[in-house]
Amino acid sequence: MSQRNKKQQAPVILEMSMVALETLFTFVLQHDPVIAHQAQKFVDQNIRLKINSYVPYFDFYVEFNQNGILFDTQAPSQAVDLDIRTTLMDLVKIFVMGNKRSIRAMRIQGDVTLKDEFRDLALMFSLPKVLSDWKQWLKEPSESTDLVSSKQRIHPLLEKIDDQRTQINRLQVELKQYKNRVRHLQSKQKRLNFIFSSLILLLIVILLYTIFFA
Repeated sequence: MSQRNKKQQAPVILEMSMVALETLFTFVLQHDPVIAHQAQKFVDQNIRLKINSYVPYFDFYVEFNQNGILFDTQAPSQAVDLDIRTTLMDLVKIFVMGNKRSIRAMRIQGDVTLKDEFRDLALMFSLPKVLSDWKQWLKEPSESTDLVSSKQRIHPLLEKIDDQRTQINRLQVELKQYKNRVRHLQSKQKRLNFIFSSLILLLIVILLYTIFFA
């Protein structure tokens, strides 16, 4: 096959890939209650993503809406909410193997809270996470608590909550230590100011005594 034919086929392959991904991810979103719950904010706010791969180079756009998850090679009319830069290999590792290191390696520009929520959602969409609870798709949810019926699915979220609590506690301890150090430094500064002022006063007295009484 000539190089020209390969270049002509590349956009066609990319478009076909977009259609396949759109069908697959929308199907998972509509049938997996845990993912649907996790992605609700993205759907309600019509979050738009730009995903750019620099090895090899290509980019595409993802939009969440009430109809599902739309993939397109053309930029949307409105600005994207997150600009995600990664590699094709890392995308494969994320969605096929659920590789957390590849998720952390993504360079994301946008709202800080939204970035963290996207990383969580990407992990939930990974093949190991989806397959771990596929039997739940066949059941009709009877109560709202069915969203958290699978301990294996929500375990990463619980771990993250515990990590965040630990970080908050650590930051609170560090804040108290910092305040104690500030109070100590302020007290030390006051003592130094008193000593310095006393020395200056003493020198002035000695100088005056030397001028008028020596």
